[in-house]
Amino acid sequence: MIRHLFAAALACAFSSSLGAQALAAPRYPNVDEPMALGPSESVRILNRIVVDRAPGQRGARIDVQYSTSIPAENAAGRGEQADRLAQVIGAEAWKMGARSITIAICDTRACAETKEPPKVWYAYQRGMGGEWQRRK
Repeated sequence: MIRHLFAAALACAFSSSLGAQALAAPRYPNVDEPMALGPSESVRILNRIVVDRAPGQRGARIDVQYSTSIPAENAAGRGEQADRLAQVIGAEAWKMGARSITIAICDTRACAETKEPPKVWYAYQRGMGGEWQRRK
């Protein structure tokens, strides 16, 4: 009898630890793949997160974090590249029902692992013609 109770307790403890592992937080970066923006331009998509509910938000939002070879000092170049990325991922986002996109550039591993926030964010909404426009 005691042996059966011990075996049952051990089985419960083992299954509880497996359940806790299954509910563990996701690992970041969660995508970590290159994406072509054109014939001679690519970026590395680090994280893609769907935010379906947030205060004041109407419709889903796609948050994308990526790394780029454009230096941080070239803010205009980075902004233009983010605009191109918004057009590429925007078609998929729209099919998913997203009404907005945020794109952020990660310059550190800690940012890619979501341990620190990106320093630069760009927010987009879909325009009347179907293109994604940066909100100022």
